[in-house]
Formats: sequence, C-alpha cells, structure tokens
Amino acid sequence: MTHVVVQNVFRKEGIGFTGLLTITLVIAKSMGYLDIEWLWVFTPLWLPLAFVLGLMLVVVTLIIVALFLAIIAYIAVNAVKIAYHLE
Repeated sequence: MTHVVVQNVFRKEGIGFTGLLTITLVIAKSMGYLDIEWLWVFTPLWLPLAFVLGLMLVVVTLIIVALFLAIIAYIAVNAVKIAYHLE
C-alpha cells in the first residue's frame, strides 16, 4: 500500500499593490513631482499595520469594559443578596 501526501502550497510572488504604490511615490518624491512629507510617501507600508493595531486596541478596550461591567453586576447582585439575607 502506498501513501501519497499532497500539500497545497500557496506562495505569493511579486511586490503587490502597496509595494508598487510605495515605489511609485518614492520615485515621484525623489524626482520632485510630489511636495509631501516622507512619512506620507511610506504610508502604504505602515497604514495596514496601523489599522490592524487600532482595531485590536478597540476590541481589547471593549473586552475590558465588558469584564468591568460584569464584575460590577456581580458585586451588585451579591450586595443585594447579603442585604436581604437571600442566601
């Protein structure tokens, strides 16, 4: 009996849209066609990372707020139980 192992390997080749856009902006800035800061020239490289980090920050903040509200609700319920001797 023979065993055949098949692997699907997907490789992305090439520089992609953001790489091409960055190269275009660097060339345009270097040749004097653009009058913008270098920070904005390299925006196609760092903007996706900044977006993901910002989204992660929002999600973590929402989780922390939800946990805080759950703790407050737990404390309030137990305070009522203690006050009215419900346990």
